[in-house]
Amino acid sequence: MRRLPHRLRIAVATLLAALLVAATTVGCAGGHLPGTDTSAPGGRDVRGGGGRTGAPSHPRAPVTAVQARRILDHYERVATRADRNRDAALLGHVAAGNALERATAGYEQYDTLPRTERAAFARPTSFRKPAFHIPAGARWFMVTATRTSPQPQNTVLVFARDGKDGQPEATGGEAADGAAVAAWRLHAALPLQAGRLPRIATGRSGLAAEAGISTRSGALRPHDVPETYEDLWRTGGTGEAAALAPNAVTEEARSTYRHRNDELGPERARRRFVPARPSHSESYALRTAGGGVLAVVPLAHEQRLRVTEPGYQITPSDEEAVYDATPRDSVVSTFHGQALAHLPQHGRPAVLSAKYALVDSR
Repeated sequence: MRRLPHRLRIAVATLLAALLVAATTVGCAGGHLPGTDTSAPGGRDVRGGGGRTGAPSHPRAPVTAVQARRILDHYERVATRADRNRDAALLGHVAAGNALERATAGYEQYDTLPRTERAAFARPTSFRKPAFHIPAGARWFMVTATRTSPQPQNTVLVFARDGKDGQPEATGGEAADGAAVAAWRLHAALPLQAGRLPRIATGRSGLAAEAGISTRSGALRPHDVPETYEDLWRTGGTGEAAALAPNAVTEEARSTYRHRNDELGPERARRRFVPARPSHSESYALRTAGGGVLAVVPLAHEQRLRVTEPGYQITPSDEEAVYDATPRDSVVSTFHGQALAHLPQHGRPAVLSAKYALVDSR
C-alpha cells in the first residue's frame, strides 16, 4: 500500500498571541485606536449626526470603564499563566466560546508546532492604549488596543458576561467588584490584518452604539458575513464573496483555494473546503461614526481530502495526527474561527481579520 504524504500545515500557536492581553493605559468608552479612520464626513451614524446615536436619558452600561480595565487586567494575568502551562481549565476562568476553543486547540497541538510558534506560549503579549467600547444594555463590550510584541499590531477583543440578564453588575464593595470582574470572559481576539479600524459611534451618554446582527449596512448584514467569506474557500470567491473588497485577508483565502491541490500529486488526491456549522455562533456588532457597522462573527469550514486512485492513502499532518494518526483514503479536518468585518453604508464591505484553528480531524 503506497501512502501519499500530506504536508499542509495550519499555523495555530500564533492565534494565541492575540489572546494574551496586558493593558497599560486606561481607555474610555467610545475611544478608538491611533491611526484609525476618522475621516467619515461629519462622523454621522445612520440614526443621528455627529457620530452619536439617539439614546435614553440614563442608559445602563454592563460595566464601567474602570471595571472594564480590571476585567482586561484580570484576563491578562490568568491567561499568561494558562498559556505557559497550557492549562485549558485555568484559561476557562477568563475565556470562553471560540477564543477558548482556539486556544485549547493550540495547547493540544503544541508538541507538533515549530519552535518559533511554541515560543509564543511563553511570551506574554503586551497591549497599550486600550479603549473600551461599552454598549448600553448589552452583556458584552469591545476593546481596541495595540499589541506591542513581537511588533505593534492593532487588535480587537470582545468580552462577554456570564449570567441571565443584561443588567450591570453590582459594585457595592471590593467583594462585589471582584465578583463582577470574574463573571466576564474573553470571547474574541482578532488582530487587524488589513485596512483600518473605523471609529466607533457613541450615544449622548458616551456609550458605544450597538448594532443588530440582522441590520443591513450597505451591501450586507453582519449575519451575512460568514457565508460570504466562506465562499472564498468554497469557490475561490466566484459567488457571494465577489461582494467583498479585495485585501490581504481575502487574497490569502483565494490563494489557498487556487493552490489547494498543488502538494497532493497529479491525480492522486483532491482537496475541497465545505462550509460547516461553528460550535460557537455568537456575533457582536457596533455602529461606526461613518454610519456603518463593525462586526465580529463566527467562521467554520471543513477541509476534505480524498484520494482519487486506488492503492493510495493520505498520511495526516502532524497537527491532524493529534486527533487521528491513522493513514486513510479520506481525511476530514474541521476549522473553527472568527472574522472582523467592516460594513460601510457606502462602498464594499471588508473583512479586516479572519482567524481559524484546527479543532478536529477524522
